[in-house]
Amino acid sequence: MPMITVEYVEGQLTADQKEQLAEEMTHVILQIEGGADTPEGRSIASVRFRAIAAEDWYIGGHTDDTFVSASGKFLIELNVPEGSMDQSRKSECHRAITEAVLKVRGIADAEGAARSVWVQIFEWPEGHLATSGRTSALFGIAKLAGIPMDHPLLAFPRAYFEAKHRMYDAHTYPAATAGRSLVSLENGK
Repeated sequence: MPMITVEYVEGQLTADQKEQLAEEMTHVILQIEGGADTPEGRSIASVRFRAIAAEDWYIGGHTDDTFVSASGKFLIELNVPEGSMDQSRKSECHRAITEAVLKVRGIADAEGAARSVWVQIFEWPEGHLATSGRTSALFGIAKLAGIPMDHPLLAFPRAYFEAKHRMYDAHTYPAATAGRSLVSLENGK
C-alpha cells in the first residue's frame, strides 16, 4: 500500500500535469506492488499533492530560482511498508519517480535537470498502518494486491522478516512486540 506525496511550488503544475503525474506515480506504485494493474492494486495506490507557497520554499537561502534546476522544486515522499524493498528496488523507485517528474514537466534528463527533485522513502513499521479499523501488514497488502506468497517480489521481505524474527527471539523480545510480521510467513495468513 505505497503512498506518494508530491510537494511542489504553488502554480508550478497545471491541473493536467497533476493528473499526468498522478498516473505516472500510480504506475510506480503498481510496479512496487508487483506490476499488477488491477482494480485491487489501484484501490490501494494513493498519490496526493501538496502545494507550497513560493515564499515558503527556500533553496540556497532564496525563494526565487537562483539555485533551482530546470525541473522546478519538488519533494516527493514515498511511504512503503517496512521490509518491502531492498536497496536496488529503492534506487529504482528514486529513478522512476524522478523520470516521471521530468517527463510531465517536459524536460530532458540532462545533467543537473533534476537537481531540485528530492525523493525520500519512508518505511512504516509493520503493525503501524491500518485501514477499515484493522491493522495492515505487508504480506496482507500483497495478498490484497493479488501477489502470490511465492512470488519472487516477496523473497526479500520474507528474508527480511525471518531475520528480524530471529533477532527479536535472540534478544527475547515479547512475541507481541510491534514490528514482527503480522502475517504468517509460511502460508500468508
